[in-house]
Parts: sequence; structure tokens; C-alpha cells
Amino acid sequence: QAESLAIINRSGEHLLALINDVLEMAKIEAGRVNLEIVAFDLGSMVRDVIDMMRLRAEEKDLRLQLDQASEFPRHIRGDEARLRQILVNLVGNAVKFTDAGGVTIRLGVKQNHRQHLLIEIEDSGPGISLKDQEHIFKPFVQLAEGSEQKGTGLGLTITRQFVELMGGSISVESTLGKGSLFRVDLPVELAAPSDVPESIGVDAGEVVGLIPGH
Repeated sequence: QAESLAIINRSGEHLLALINDVLEMAKIEAGRVNLEIVAFDLGSMVRDVIDMMRLRAEEKDLRLQLDQASEFPRHIRGDEARLRQILVNLVGNAVKFTDAGGVTIRLGVKQNHRQHLLIEIEDSGPGISLKDQEHIFKPFVQLAEGSEQKGTGLGLTITRQFVELMGGSISVESTLGKGSLFRVDLPVELAAPSDVPESIGVDAGEVVGLIPGH
């Protein structure tokens, strides 16, 4: 029974992910996606994403680490939810398709007429051929045909759309058998610590009650 429930649960999660991805693409293509620019703690968000993905990496005996040379502003103004989704998609893909070695996250900044946040996700996976690199950001493209690694084929498309909505760019460098490097360049505004609202809520797992009627 436990095994059957686990299969049902995984199937439900897969279907939910597919539905959410298709709905997100539909909203993007209909021009219904608006950025929600707020001040937030970038350092805290990056740690949250790493903590979220660490279990998946450990299950495959992979190293998941933030490059200690990374230097980036802790507080910025931007669309926190979509930046988090960009990181989750890229790190999730890197862990998913890497079987040995690890995944490294790097963050940095560059300055031209405005501040830019640079994000790099590097893995030691199988790599992507030059031919496939031309199509990897197109909808419903899956490079692992016939393998156990299944998905919607929309994750990278949505990631690119979010990056471009923010006025940024995304690229990939890869060599077959040596891994891949995804690079995101996003214009951002710096924020003061006082601009970031304090988190309000109860400790994780502590339920204080239900809204009437729910």
C-alpha cells in the first residue's frame, strides 16, 4: 500500500508540474505575466534554494555548493518569486541530469550603466551537443529521449522567458562528456536592508488553525 501511495503521489506531482508549466507558458504568451518588483534578501533566497535542492543532490551522492568566491549584494530589488524559480529550474536540471561529481552555483556582479547580477550554474553532467544547444530553450524539447529523466520540456523555456521579462539574458556553454554551464545576466537595483520587510509567521510545521470554511 505504501509503495502504491508513493507511485500515486509521484504521478500527481508530475501531473501538477506539467499543468503548472503549461499554464505559466499560456500566461506568458498571452502577455498576462507582470513583474512584482520588491526589495528582498538575495542571500537568504539563494540559501533556501540550495537547502531545498540539497536532498536531491545527496540522494545521488552529488556535491551541491555555492562557490565561496561569489560576491554579490545581499539586498536587491526585483521579482523574488520568478528569480527563485529561475534558480530552482536551473539547479534542478543540473542535479537531475548529473550522475557523478557535483553542481556549483556562482554569483557575481558587473557594472555598466546599471548594476547587473550574474548567475552561473555549472555541472559535471553529460554535456549538451552544439546541435542540441540551438534548441534547448524551445518549448517541449527534451534531450534525454528514451531515458528515465522525464519532464515537461518547458522548464528552460519558462526560465528564458522570465529572464527576458526582467530585461536579462541567458546562455549555455557545454562540452559533451564534460558538463554544462548556464549563465544568467540580470539588471537589478540595489536595496537597503531597511527596505526588506521582516518575515512574519510561525515556525515551520506549527499550525495555529484553519481559516473558517477551509
